[in-house]
Amino acid sequence: MRRRNSLTLVATDERESKIAGFIVAYSGRTGHIITIDVIAGARRTGLGSRLLSAAEDRLRNAGSLAVGLEAAVDNAAALSFYKRHGYSVVATWPRYYSNGVDALVLSKQLSSKS
Repeated sequence: MRRRNSLTLVATDERESKIAGFIVAYSGRTGHIITIDVIAGARRTGLGSRLLSAAEDRLRNAGSLAVGLEAAVDNAAALSFYKRHGYSVVATWPRYYSNGVDALVLSKQLSSKS
């Protein structure tokens, strides 16, 4: 979060005064989603989609032309989520995670919003 050009967006559950989700990213010619997480009780409510969209807007406004991220090959929920939001698999990184699981590299072009 201290990386130059990074951003962190946090969503709170005001009823319970706690964090419901967050996303961390950084901008550049190609932005990067470092991590996104939504607590179990807030999943399937659209919160993750709103966080991702807000981060993409911030990256676009900072001049990023595209955005990339990694997801574990065995994380079907994450892969489905990103594909629904227009991300495409562009590469595989073998044994990317500390447990030896491969990562899929996903990317999305950030078109200008009208």
